[in-house]
Amino acid sequence: MAYIIGTIREFETENFRVIVDAIEESCADLPWDEDGETRRGIESGRLILFCARARVLTHSGIELASDYLGNCVYDSLESFEDHRDCGRYNRELESKGEAGRCGSYFSDMIAIVCRDARREYARVSASFTTVKLRSVA
Repeated sequence: MAYIIGTIREFETENFRVIVDAIEESCADLPWDEDGETRRGIESGRLILFCARARVLTHSGIELASDYLGNCVYDSLESFEDHRDCGRYNRELESKGEAGRCGSYFSDMIAIVCRDARREYARVSASFTTVKLRSVA
């Protein structure tokens, strides 16, 4: 079982619960950290290393879908939830007529896990057939 560092965001819809949390990263992979600054930041506690996990569950707790993104390095769990800042930046670029887009791992994970949960729910629902019983007179 994964050690949960903290919840990044949790919300409910009519039928489901969506949870994005940070779990302990089992294997730090930092080949891009050529000068060691990131590793020192993690070791000092200035930065957090975690694996982001997004899940969709039924209200009864059955997991329909999950998505993971490992080796996330941020100054806080809240900074992983950057979709609002990206949206604001993209609107600013559009208003100037400039190309380029800011992407958000957070919003991508939510979209992926919701899409996968809808597919799984449809698949499971389709596998149930109505059984008709005939009464014997």
